[in-house]
Amino acid sequence: MRALRTVVVALACMAFVGVAHAQGFVIEMEEPDARFPDDGSFAEPAQEGEGSMGRVLFKFYVDGHVLYRFEVERKAVYTGWLRYGSKGEIPLRVAVDPADETAPEFESATLPPTGGYIGPGVWGWAQIFRQELAAGEHVLAIGSAAFRPDCVYVTSGDETPTDDLVKNDWREILGDEAYERALEPIYEVHPDWLDEVEAYEPPDWYEQTRVQLHTRLSLRWLNEPVFLNAAQAFRRMGARAFVRHIKSGAEGAWWASAVGPVVPEAEGRNIAQEIIDSAHEAGCHIIVYHRHMEDDWVAEQHPDWAARDNHGMILLGRRHKICFNSPYTDYVQTRLLELVEMGADGFYFDEVHMPKQCCWCGYCREAFTELTGFEHPEWPDPHNPVWHRLKDFNNLTIERIFRQWRPAIHERNPECVMLVGSNTWPTMMDRHMTNRLFRIADVMKTEFSLPNRMNGRMLRLPAEMAPTEPDIKIALGYALARDACDGRPPHIWTHGLLDETSALYASAGMMTHGCVANLDVSERNIPDMKFASALALGDRVSPHFARMRPIGWAAIHYSELAKDRRALDPAEAWREVLHPIYGAYMALFGQRLPVRILTDSQLCEPLPQSCRVLFVPAPEDLTDRMRGVTEQFRAAGGTVIENRDEWLWHEPDGRQAAIDAFLAELPDDPPVQVTGGPELMHAEAFASEDGERLTVSLANRFSWVYTGRRPAPERLEELTTPPPPCEGVTVLLRGLEAPPASVREVVRGRDLAVRRVGDHVEVDVPGFEYMAVLAVGG
Repeated sequence: MRALRTVVVALACMAFVGVAHAQGFVIEMEEPDARFPDDGSFAEPAQEGEGSMGRVLFKFYVDGHVLYRFEVERKAVYTGWLRYGSKGEIPLRVAVDPADETAPEFESATLPPTGGYIGPGVWGWAQIFRQELAAGEHVLAIGSAAFRPDCVYVTSGDETPTDDLVKNDWREILGDEAYERALEPIYEVHPDWLDEVEAYEPPDWYEQTRVQLHTRLSLRWLNEPVFLNAAQAFRRMGARAFVRHIKSGAEGAWWASAVGPVVPEAEGRNIAQEIIDSAHEAGCHIIVYHRHMEDDWVAEQHPDWAARDNHGMILLGRRHKICFNSPYTDYVQTRLLELVEMGADGFYFDEVHMPKQCCWCGYCREAFTELTGFEHPEWPDPHNPVWHRLKDFNNLTIERIFRQWRPAIHERNPECVMLVGSNTWPTMMDRHMTNRLFRIADVMKTEFSLPNRMNGRMLRLPAEMAPTEPDIKIALGYALARDACDGRPPHIWTHGLLDETSALYASAGMMTHGCVANLDVSERNIPDMKFASALALGDRVSPHFARMRPIGWAAIHYSELAKDRRALDPAEAWREVLHPIYGAYMALFGQRLPVRILTDSQLCEPLPQSCRVLFVPAPEDLTDRMRGVTEQFRAAGGTVIENRDEWLWHEPDGRQAAIDAFLAELPDDPPVQVTGGPELMHAEAFASEDGERLTVSLANRFSWVYTGRRPAPERLEELTTPPPPCEGVTVLLRGLEAPPASVREVVRGRDLAVRRVGDHVEVDVPGFEYMAVLAVGG
């Protein structure tokens, strides 16, 4: 029996399937008996996997209040405990049995901050009332506040509730056999279709343009001169490629499409063609932002295609979301191919592709049950292993749609680049999307500091474990974004940059890790010349990154399979998988050694020739195919380092010992190593396929760069102050058949002397502020 919005009986087994509360009951806040106002602007339910029934209240900051009716069987003193999420201290208004339910006389309670609004580990409990209640029906009124309320536990006992109250015993509910079956992921680590995927190399224009621009010009700018003059303005700034909206949300097509409606502004006019033509006339390539997940017309005309939550409601993003297990996949493909024919040079597929909490539409329900034998879970509960299998199914759906779209697009234009959004995948802390998707993405799209977003993720880092360092966590995320796509340059959206210096440092950091810096320009400030220096920097260094791939002398295995098997226990996932990965990367970053990431599917294939070291964080989770590749690598003379129980990467006092032990097992012949400079200086090395060219890129610390909404004026000086220059840097090079007399540093255009020292050569790098790039050969 569930306690929802009406009468709830105390002192009984209440509230959740399989959970008994001997002293009280739970009131779910998502379905109040009354809300004031009741016009959709206030106290609406929102999906939240960590909510007591998979939901919490959203829009609770709007002025108003909610009412809940409940019943107790006997007279006693009762305490009400509220479960909620907040970032700050919350003044809350509460009334029990108010005389006027439309305008209650409230008492105030102060709730402490819990650490956030969404995700694991951010929820807390606070007492909101304690008073004697007579047997019978009562009313609880709660006033609005800027936080996310979940549920109220009413008890006649003295116990303080914990989150165990809102967790189900899924083994008991499902039964041992079904529970054990639900623990194992349903996907193939290396499906047959990966063998059929042709190796893809981005076109020259993409490889040679490592700083690009981004505008979110929408139809509301249609009558402004900038709408059709933006490309010329970008070219004056120095841009050669940019991203531009060509469908911003759930609206109709901006051209006369063969499917679906056309926006009124495009009646008798092809706005999309005008935008594409204006880019090409300005001498630029254009990547079109086509919002593919939402469509209001489809939701109205084909309601069975709509993505739905576990209550059957259509999911909303930028309006109505549509499910790609419906015929909508073909509908979108029609429009994509129309844009290819108009000359689009690339597609920017943003966001999550399928709902992160999964979809409960009829198509998904039928296909999931047919694939797994399980019915859909009642709500998105990250503690329910069946929901994790639904997450697997969700990810398989995303892979299927891009497997369909990629060859269709490339058949029309092989040089049309498909940028596939990865959402929170580079954090390693969620289970939305997998490495298999990025083997078939032309390149990955991510965001500047996204890899360092630690709050609200499914696999939240436990507070007692060693923290991560922002620059290193971002660098690891960029390596994941690059290497999951077999070294192809990821496209990194960077918005809200405050000044020229910030743009230079951010671009230097992204390019140093083999990425494309995608700098967002405010629509109100086109042209914005503070980006001109970063664009000019991109012009100087891009030729030395084009067609170059990371050397990856040391490879770290990122095992999603091992992580997924521990998804029900985030602490175990961090202790046994994620912290060893981060720790090994931290060790190699600190020594400035060439490092790359190997995903599960990549470890099923022969390792790159440049790889001499392989770190395996979870050897017990290797598949037979992975184990075979690992043994072949070892037999060929490669060094395999398997994680050990005594390496306590996760402990604040144990991590350094683990790093030292790991480094002691490395061979002493890296082809490139960088010494000197500040502790958080970044260093990466890239080589051409034929080995004739080598690029070593260095960047100063860049996690200080502010992105996002414009901050208060009094913070501007603090947020735009760069770190000191990098001084005393030396680059060591081994294995060069004919060491050159000098090496070109291309940022400032100067030749640097080379000296031989034993078995290697050394190059001293003059001090630099944000970036130095050494070009060897070619």
